[in-house]
Amino acid sequence: MTNQPLLSVIIPVYKVEKYLRQCVDSVINQTYKNLEIILVDDGSPDNCGKICDEYAQKDRRVKVIHQLNKGVSAARNLGTKLAQGEYITYVDSDDWLDVCMYEELLKVLNEYKLDMVRCAVFESDGNSKKVIVPKKEYANKLFTDKEVFERYFDEFLCKVIWNTIYEAKIVKDIMSPDGYRSEDNYVSGMYLYRSKRMMIIDTPLYYYRKNPESITNSGNIRSIDICLCTYQLICDLQADGFSDGEMLKLLYKKLAREIFHFIRDKKEKYKIVEMKNELYSFLLNNLDLRRRLQLVYLMRKRKIYVQ
Repeated sequence: MTNQPLLSVIIPVYKVEKYLRQCVDSVINQTYKNLEIILVDDGSPDNCGKICDEYAQKDRRVKVIHQLNKGVSAARNLGTKLAQGEYITYVDSDDWLDVCMYEELLKVLNEYKLDMVRCAVFESDGNSKKVIVPKKEYANKLFTDKEVFERYFDEFLCKVIWNTIYEAKIVKDIMSPDGYRSEDNYVSGMYLYRSKRMMIIDTPLYYYRKNPESITNSGNIRSIDICLCTYQLICDLQADGFSDGEMLKLLYKKLAREIFHFIRDKKEKYKIVEMKNELYSFLLNNLDLRRRLQLVYLMRKRKIYVQ
């Protein structure tokens, strides 16, 4: 065990009393043993905090941090700051892992000298399950340099962060946008940008729970947050020297689509009543024809004025 590099496992915990033991047990029982398991109790109002403390008493690899409720981004950020491992990975506290997940991923990571390695996932309600695998042309392929960031635009398994093991240097000083939902839109892009070597194996090792009470599945995702996270990604990439014209065009098109979805979203709490001419021109220049026509119609119907 001492010859194995330390892997830090960061698990934000909030209102998952029903599922937490299955999650933590699946981490503790990994065939790869040299783990630092950081449970961040994000002010959970149920018994999650007590359950976390129980695990810390039973297994010295488990560390527990209790904080006032600040959201999943703040919990992940705190765990990332405290992580001591050479490698870092994340788990959502209502999900669980195949017992060999970390051993298998680290074997591939070290064999190909990767910055990150990803796996296929099972999507499950706890009973039935379906597998989500990478595109055939991407499975088990080594991506290098620009190819890594390109997967942000065309591979679902690169837009989530919990099916992956990262070298610590990739994630250490990248903080999830605090207070926003859909934060993976930002951090997954930043991680891919930082990485020069990546693989996505087609073996499903992570179980993503279709939990109707989670933010993702309860309808509480806010489309405005996706816009803000995408915009912050673009700003921070450019501040870091990112200047690839082709990739920037794709990012602008993504941002335009997210803003379009925000305008169209009837459930969204925030509504646009007027729009700057600069933004309107940006949308017209970056949306496809179908969405441009729909945008013009929506703006007329909802009396959104261009200033």
